[in-house]
Amino acid sequence: MKITISRGSILFLSISLFILSTLLVTSCSESEGIEFSDDTALIEKIESASKITVNTSDLPSATTSVFNGDLADSFIEIAQLASGLGYKIAIITDNVSREESKSNVFFSVQGKQLNDTNDKRKRRRYKCFEFVYPVDLIMPDNTAIILNSKEDWSLKKAWYEANPDATERPELVFPLDVTLEDGSVQTLIDSDELKTIKDSCRKGKDKRKCFKLVFPVRFTMEDASVIEVTERADFKLLREWKKSNPDATVRPALNYPADIIYKDDTVETINDAIEMQTAKDDCRY
Repeated sequence: MKITISRGSILFLSISLFILSTLLVTSCSESEGIEFSDDTALIEKIESASKITVNTSDLPSATTSVFNGDLADSFIEIAQLASGLGYKIAIITDNVSREESKSNVFFSVQGKQLNDTNDKRKRRRYKCFEFVYPVDLIMPDNTAIILNSKEDWSLKKAWYEANPDATERPELVFPLDVTLEDGSVQTLIDSDELKTIKDSCRKGKDKRKCFKLVFPVRFTMEDASVIEVTERADFKLLREWKKSNPDATVRPALNYPADIIYKDDTVETINDAIEMQTAKDDCRY
């Protein structure tokens, strides 16, 4: 049987195909431009769009590498999808080097992390300092996890996945070393010094400690044993004691008198805990 196609039909079909291909090319071009060339614009679209909550198992596989890498220290709290645009993911972290414990990150529908240039959002994920590894964590069951690199924060996540009923957060073992933006290394004796450095970070002040201990110094532990620190590396002896005594609740007590040296190289002798607290308070003004 012979089929006849009129010129009009061919012309109509050609015009239809041309319009369809143009729309497809334009649509793809605009989508790629937003996703790969202008991440901030796409993030704003995701922020303003209506979103539905999705399971973490439904996230694109490409997000896995991000949460095993730079965000290995973070848990996914809530994952939301803006249809056709991408994902807004609320994360929470126990990594105290980050300025805030909670923040948001954004991904394309393919799972590519979007480069967020918004200063306010970026600041929440900003690292006030870098840990000098290894870093020790004592978990709620009193086991210790040693982090030898930033990727090892995934070990903490694995622990909580294996212990879903655990609600307590891990305890950071002091003393520990941190590297500041200027490259200087500071030893933080306890959580108070950590709080001071983070407060300075938020206020844009000099994060270096106001003064340092002059070695040697001695610390009396909760079991009445005494540990002598003759150089910075010896602080690991206090960490090892803490890991061996995870139930201990009393901080190591610095033995007085002890000398401290200020940033201007002035040396002062501190005779007791009251004078030490006064010296710390004076640093804040």
